[in-house]
Amino acid sequence: MLTGTAAVGAALVAGPAAGAASAAATPSPNPYQPKLPHQIEAEALIDYLRLRPWSDGANRYKTAGQFPDENSALVWGAPGHPEQFSALAQCSSFLTMVLQRAYGTGTAYGWATREFFARYFATEAGKFYPTAEKFREGFATAASIPHFTGVTKPVNLRPGDLVAFDYDPETTTEPYTGHIVMIRERKGTLASPVDDQVGEGVVPYVFEVVDCTSDPHGNPAASPTAEATYRGFPDTRIEEAPDGTAGWAEHNGVGYGHMVFYADPTTKLFAGYRWSVNSSTARRVADRPIAAARVYLG
Repeated sequence: MLTGTAAVGAALVAGPAAGAASAAATPSPNPYQPKLPHQIEAEALIDYLRLRPWSDGANRYKTAGQFPDENSALVWGAPGHPEQFSALAQCSSFLTMVLQRAYGTGTAYGWATREFFARYFATEAGKFYPTAEKFREGFATAASIPHFTGVTKPVNLRPGDLVAFDYDPETTTEPYTGHIVMIRERKGTLASPVDDQVGEGVVPYVFEVVDCTSDPHGNPAASPTAEATYRGFPDTRIEEAPDGTAGWAEHNGVGYGHMVFYADPTTKLFAGYRWSVNSSTARRVADRPIAAARVYLG
């Protein structure tokens, strides 16, 4: 159960009213952009898994050192059969498998193969999937990778875009190198006192994201005011007590949550990120490099 002493989500005072983000400065050029195949596949998996109780154990994060006899795997069942869907993955294996399902062997596209990821995202020998660190490195030079184009500014992120960040640019951290998410929707901006940890005048864009994590985005029990903010930007892996009693249960695996990506006030480039809207720590891009890319179908 989450408690007021949880590590993530110290008390904040949001700029706008809790749960309401202001309009983004630059609107999408087309309000009806088509949803790309990998977003469709990811959402179908998550939406069916959400119909299953957490007690089924069908949606799990592959924590380092756990499940030594099980490989990462995503299973899409038949329509109308949520009991056939399951997920056991980490952030990068989840999105790699989603891309393989949408664009891999047997699809109309055919490019998202194990060989493709090994060539362009430097999958380690003996591993099936690139790490978040390697995705970040690849996205930083996305112009040289087929089927991807770089996105350098948070305001330009669209649904389906992938954003990766590296926990340490100087070394490969263990057991986790970083994190990677898919953008689901831009929610506007939401100011916080912790924004100054990134820099003066940075623009805090809130995005709904699709990812696989052991640490859901947000903590409604972090403080007396945290719940109101959290309810505006929730995470599907945090479950309110179903019987109406006070308390929240935290789960891991694939789902939807909300993150903040900061833009530099002058260049508009990525300046940093915050794990959730009520996180007490914001990370600078100088300390944790960020890169994003868009899949294109041409």
